[in-house]
Amino acid sequence: MTATALPADSILRAETYYLPPTPRRGQPAQDWSQVPGAELVYKWVEYRLGWRVPVPTTTVADDPGLYARIDDGRWLAECICGAAWIVSVLDARFGCAQCRRDWVPLMVPDDIAAAEAEALALDHRFWWHPDDPKNPAPPPEPEVPADPLPEEPQP
Repeated sequence: MTATALPADSILRAETYYLPPTPRRGQPAQDWSQVPGAELVYKWVEYRLGWRVPVPTTTVADDPGLYARIDDGRWLAECICGAAWIVSVLDARFGCAQCRRDWVPLMVPDDIAAAEAEALALDHRFWWHPDDPKNPAPPPEPEVPADPLPEEPQP
């Protein structure tokens, strides 16, 4: 699968994007099936980019975390350094292979299938978490009913 060919009926996740390399002739295929979803990016950048980045072993204390969003058919999260990575919505952790940030919580929707279905119904397949402060089109605030006018005394 190439990065430009997005499946028409699914949203890419770390588990479907960060795949092991095709084995060389006569060599066994690498098995990444036991690698947790959030850690797949580290395996991928090692073989694809040649980066030797250790998988985080700690969590950033008191970090509010990052929101996952669907960006053109891919579950994505942006690090505070500006790097963006395809994420796993089933392993809700985010670490950055670019700046070597330790794990922070990854906020995903309660109903992942509904978010994916909403994005798949659109031409460009975008979805933002309603609570994400970076959401360019946040949901409208609920209208607060106005206080009724006081009744005027009758003569």
